[in-house]
Amino acid sequence: MEIVQAEYAGFCGGVNSAVESALAAARDGPVFALGPLAHNEALLRQLEENGVTTVEALDQIPPGGTVLIRTHGAAPEVFVQATRQGLKIIDTTCPYVKKLQRLVAKLVECGKNIVIAGDPLHPEVMGLVAWGKGKPRVVSSPAQLDELAFSGDLALVSQTTQRQGITDKISEKLKELEPAVEIYNTICQATARRQEAASCLAGQVDVMVVIGGKQSSNTRKLEEICRSSGVKTIMVTEAGELDTEQLRGAGRVGVTAGASTPDWTIKEVICKMENEEKNTDLLEEQATEEHVTEEQAAEEYPQQEIREYSVGDVVKGIVARVDESEVLVDIGFKSEGVLPRQEMIVEDGQSLSDAVSVGQELELVVKKVDMQEGMILLSRKVLERKDKWQELESAFEEGKVLTGRVREAVPAGMVIDLGAGFEGFMPGSLVDVRYIPDFSEFLNQEVSFKIIELRREKEKVVLSRKQVLEDEAAGKKGQTLASLQPGQVISGIVKRLTNFGAFVDVGGIDGLIHISEISWHRIEHPSELLTVGDEVKVKVIEVIPDRERIGLSLRQAKPDPWTEVDSKFKAGDVVEGKVTRLVNFGAFVELTPGVEGLVHISQMANFHVKQASEVVQEGQSVKVKILDINKEAKRVSLSIRDANPRPKKEAAPKQDPVDTGGLTLGDVFGNLFDRKEE
Repeated sequence: MEIVQAEYAGFCGGVNSAVESALAAARDGPVFALGPLAHNEALLRQLEENGVTTVEALDQIPPGGTVLIRTHGAAPEVFVQATRQGLKIIDTTCPYVKKLQRLVAKLVECGKNIVIAGDPLHPEVMGLVAWGKGKPRVVSSPAQLDELAFSGDLALVSQTTQRQGITDKISEKLKELEPAVEIYNTICQATARRQEAASCLAGQVDVMVVIGGKQSSNTRKLEEICRSSGVKTIMVTEAGELDTEQLRGAGRVGVTAGASTPDWTIKEVICKMENEEKNTDLLEEQATEEHVTEEQAAEEYPQQEIREYSVGDVVKGIVARVDESEVLVDIGFKSEGVLPRQEMIVEDGQSLSDAVSVGQELELVVKKVDMQEGMILLSRKVLERKDKWQELESAFEEGKVLTGRVREAVPAGMVIDLGAGFEGFMPGSLVDVRYIPDFSEFLNQEVSFKIIELRREKEKVVLSRKQVLEDEAAGKKGQTLASLQPGQVISGIVKRLTNFGAFVDVGGIDGLIHISEISWHRIEHPSELLTVGDEVKVKVIEVIPDRERIGLSLRQAKPDPWTEVDSKFKAGDVVEGKVTRLVNFGAFVELTPGVEGLVHISQMANFHVKQASEVVQEGQSVKVKILDINKEAKRVSLSIRDANPRPKKEAAPKQDPVDTGGLTLGDVFGNLFDRKEE
């Protein structure tokens, strides 16, 4: 087995400098780091032993004490408070982070709206938001940009340990929303080089081992990068966590480590892999020698019946005893075989007594034989992994659907537990037929999938849930097309609305309700009556299997309002209706949904009307008189004029004679009009 270490792995300059500063200061007295100096458990233990204690708040530090600001940086208020408390400050903020803090502060002063591509809960990002006076908004994926409203000048910066690929996607989406956005490249170059080296190495090895703390953001990103390359990836904090059985059969193993991983931790992990390989070779040699010795003993003492065992033999045995750490199995040897817990595949939190029981028959493989001690070491894991891989190969060849639990959700997709220590990777594009912005909704769920790629040498298993969904939809679609007949009334779900109608899922296939078949009355757009997601009853009016075409009607699944028109109305009734359309020869008035009547232009008013718009407007409520109903022809004749008859002209009131008091015109005007003589 060849072990290859990535060119850039382990401590970055900032973390290394911070550790050296902390240890140097601790020689003169206790040092209190504000938050973990690095997300690495082994390193934190070493620092603790050397006088560097981790605290979460400044009030945990005694007056006059020394506070160390870690590489992630801190909010401006932290420095102010520490000074007020009289604390000695050792600032080990990473130079890249410090530069980014100043940039954020400057952009805010210039009135920019800032978007930070990063983890909102990461201490570096929380500090950046504080340097921006709480104004920057943080996104971890492009989909989150849709939830934000932007106004004014916009700028994008990134968490220094952010994956370049994620930043690029956020940048592209932001440009679509705001083309004038200012984009700043703030990813630490050491981080970028480490990620690039890990990605490159992952494509050249059978297994990648990523070393770092489980809480380390940059280590998790390295793991995501390696997994997305399709190579089997193992993440460990230190050498003790590494199960070398997972490396069995690997020709080349790649090693990388997060920025907070000490060099000595990397060396310990590599040494364990090298020693395990040597031990395995030695055990096989010893087993061969012991096998020869047993054969010689059998020849010298033929009268003794000696059962021979060799490394690699497959045996069957009965469980005799189950302890917390091992299982004793009777395999017919002079002593019981030992099956250690680490040689079994046991689920997290499961005890050995849950996995096997006394009296149960097990098929096992001999891993080690010690004839002098009379001890045989057994393994169940080897056979389980072999059987599981055969099962995976068979499922791949036959296109069989399998199920597995989603162990991890990463930006690039999902990691599926296949059992027996095997994992499969499901790229984001193969998770569903629709776009899924966040795969965490599937975490710890059982999902169905097909294997679309399988490579034994790298234990590479690529899965697709999308293909299962598409196959199910295709099968359901065929059944639906075969079962539907014109005239059937069925249920469906509204999937999409267009200007010309609505598409309804009627069982794995969409049928079309043309806008003319949505309602008995006229509508302008399907959204007036339908909403995506509505469950509706529809009538099948057309099925063309060859073209996968289904014509549906919503209105025909309901009673025709014309069948009830004569029970609701009769000639001579004066009713109120709504004007729906104006035409050259009159206006149509809706009496009830689906039933319209015509007011001819001659029936509009008691005076001559040239155009219907002189009297009524669309949408107006009017009183009309029903002149005639022809149910068979679906026609109703109406009159506005007769519903609103013109009032009769009233006679002028008779006036009483004026009392002149006996005066005549001559008395009034005298000789006014007599001609004056010259």
